[in-house]
This record gives sequence, structure tokens and C-alpha cells, in this order.
Amino acid sequence: MGGSAARSFSPAKPLWALGLLLFAAASAASAYGIADGWGAISFRIYYLTGACLCVAVLGAGSAFLALPRPVALIVFGMTLTAVVGATVTVLIAPVDLSLIASVSGLEAPPNSAIAGHAAIWAIGMNSLGTILLIAGALTSIVRRTRVGPNAALLSGVIVIALAGTLTRFGGAESLYAGQMVGLIVLGVGMEWSNRVGYAARNSSTVAV
Repeated sequence: MGGSAARSFSPAKPLWALGLLLFAAASAASAYGIADGWGAISFRIYYLTGACLCVAVLGAGSAFLALPRPVALIVFGMTLTAVVGATVTVLIAPVDLSLIASVSGLEAPPNSAIAGHAAIWAIGMNSLGTILLIAGALTSIVRRTRVGPNAALLSGVIVIALAGTLTRFGGAESLYAGQMVGLIVLGVGMEWSNRVGYAARNSSTVAV
């Protein structure tokens, strides 16, 4: 993803790459918490990068595909402001260490382990990011541009969104498995989209 952004710049590419890196950071914090026990620092990293920022940044990238550029720039500015607000909120919010310490197995600490307005940021940023991801994929599908890659993007978003619902039936394992599958599908869709665009530009250059 980063290499594609370097070859031919598009605002969506670095934002998608950053979104995937944030997801990786959340996964690393989660793995550390599960293996060595959750603490305030690992939980804050997990909550900030995974619950607040990841989907919002991915959605901001998709805004450049689904919306007119001036509107997409406004969305980007709003996302950047929200990133700052969420980061400050999560870093200064009190964390219930006793609630974190009670977590065992593959479970992550509940949202109630962090106080203040952190949950509001998480809900708002995830909702907007998901809407933008779906809108970007559907817009491209309707326009019949890069249908396959965007169908993969849409599928990845749906899988990740459903992962939380599956925890009601299969425990934390369903959440992590669903998120991992969704992330892989998202990554495939993004890289596929970049390769299709790169091939199309090469073809047009050769034709000229």
C-alpha cells in the first residue's frame, strides 16, 4: 500500500495505509495484553488505535473516492480534528485498573474500563468511517469502476462490522477471527484497487 502511494500519489492510499497500520498497532497492543496482562498503557493504545482511529482514517481515504474532492477535503479536515480530540481524550481519561485486571483469556477490557467521553469518540468515528467505507465501495460499484476490488472492500467492512455481533455467540475468539478475516479482505481489496488503477494508467500511457 505504501509502495503504491509512492508510485502514484492519491489521497486515499496513504490514508488507507495509515488505517491498516493503526489496526496493526491495536492488534499488537491486544496481543501484548493477552500474553502479559493488560495495563493502562496497552489498553489506551488498543482503545485509541482500534476503537477510535482505525476505521475513521480508512473512511477518510474512501471519501476521496465517493465524494467530490472539496467535500472529501472537508471530511479529511473533520477526521484530522477528531483524531486530535480522540487522542487527547483517551490519553487523559481515567482507566479502571481493577476492571482491566479482572480480564482473562482472549477477552479485551470492556469499554467501561475507560471513563470520560472516550466512548463517544469511538462510536462517532467508527460510525462515520464505516459509512464512508461503504459509500466509497458502493459508489465505485454503481459506476462500474473497479467492481471487483470495491466488492472486496465492502465485504471486508461487513465482516469487521459483524465480528462484534458474533461475540454474543462465540466469545472473544469470534471477534478476533472476524476482525482478522475482515482486515485481510480489506487489504486485498485496497491492493487490488491500486494495481488495477496502476495497470490502467500504464495502458493509457502506452496508447499515447
